[in-house]
Amino acid sequence: MFSMSRLLVAAVLSLAAISAPSARAADKEVFPAQPALAGTMLNGKPYKLDTGKGNIILVTFWATWCPTCQAEMPAFRKFYETNKKAGFELVAVSIDDAMSDIDEYAKQAKWLSKANQDFPSLWRNASDYQDNFGKVFATPTVFLIGRDGKVLESFKGGIKPAQWAHIKAVIQKHPPAAKT
Repeated sequence: MFSMSRLLVAAVLSLAAISAPSARAADKEVFPAQPALAGTMLNGKPYKLDTGKGNIILVTFWATWCPTCQAEMPAFRKFYETNKKAGFELVAVSIDDAMSDIDEYAKQAKWLSKANQDFPSLWRNASDYQDNFGKVFATPTVFLIGRDGKVLESFKGGIKPAQWAHIKAVIQKHPPAAKT
């Protein structure tokens, strides 16, 4: 009986060792080769993600029912205002089920005012909305797009100070191309 237990333990450990590399490979996030996003902004104007301008772009998927999203939107707005002249763009995409949820939230959230949108805000469930970012399982989910138009990385959950510093470093490390 004792040797049978050892044999079973050895088999389980061997199986775990063999499957661990593939499990890690499956966990690796796959980003779209060329990110795409288009639709009508909450203020009624059309929007299409333009990665050809050479800007660093942060696309955040959020929801009005997400306390973390609500709490960090002022930080997103402040970061955007501070860095937009350095070629930084921010795009907010609500994943709410109903537009009425966004309308209700907008009554209390100054940053979401339809008349005063400093950065594009869209609703992912609008009939004309389209993107290739795949399923968004956590809110907020943020994608950082480099000046070359490729997704560099993503963050899930609230952005921590070290991550904001990292994003700032990416903006500074890769200044926008000089206009000719």
